[in-house]
This record gives sequence, C-alpha cells and structure tokens, in this order.
Amino acid sequence: MDVYAKLRPWTDIESCECDSVESLFLLVGLLTDNPLHCGVCRREVDPERIELTIEETEAVAAWYSPANALYLLWLDSGEYEDYAKARLLDPQGQINCAGLKLAATLSTRIPTRLWLFRDTDDSEPTACPVCGAGLNLEVRWGTGCCAQCMLQM
Repeated sequence: MDVYAKLRPWTDIESCECDSVESLFLLVGLLTDNPLHCGVCRREVDPERIELTIEETEAVAAWYSPANALYLLWLDSGEYEDYAKARLLDPQGQINCAGLKLAATLSTRIPTRLWLFRDTDDSEPTACPVCGAGLNLEVRWGTGCCAQCMLQM
C-alpha cells in the first residue's frame, strides 16, 4: 500500500501549487483527509512532495485520526460537543501535545506550526495558551501565532 495515499489531496483544487513549500500547518477542521497545509496558500500538501518519510507520514496520519474524530464530534453538536471542544482546546491534552511534538519533528525539515482549534463563538485569543506570551497578530491566516511554541490560532 502507498502510505502517502493516506494524506494525499483528493483533487488538484485542494493541492498546494506554490513553487516550493516554505512552511506547514498541522490543521484540523477543514473537513479534509490531510492535515498538512501550506503556510502560504493554506492548501493541502502531499507528504511525498515534501519528502516525508514513511514513519513521518504514518505519524501524521495517526495523530490526525483522533484529532479529526474529536472535531467531527464537536461539529455534530450532539451530546459529545462540550467534551470534544474541551479536548480540542486543552493545550496540555493528548491531541495538542502530540500535535506539538509532531510539529517539532516536522520542523527539523520544514517550519511547522500546530493550528489550534478555536470555536468562533468564543473570544479571540490574545495570549499563547501554552506559554502565556502575547501572540504575534501579524499573520496571514488565523488570528495570531506563537513562534516559540509553534502554534497558530
């Protein structure tokens, strides 16, 4: 089996077309099968294009499966909505800790940030939920970032 197929964009419309991928987001919440998104265009990045190893690709897929499941539980707005939201927002929770570790691993090759879940019904964050420092609000995507903690919001 082609391990890259687990994260490959389904169509060309979803695929990053930048000349080179300069940075990545690990992103949950766009209803795709691929959490690897270009830091410039925010489209999906094929793991083979950035030469992820089989182990790295498997690690991304293994992290994304439960992260996306929590997102879908929250999106369903049923009895698990509050539980899923709490897990997605918890910077010390299993999903976000694993995502940060994965971002650090991928950053040895290409700068990578974990895009933290945010419910748009909540107020916009002003400080990093991990280190407490003020966010850099000058971002192309989202509401801010903490470069030290490798987070995007």
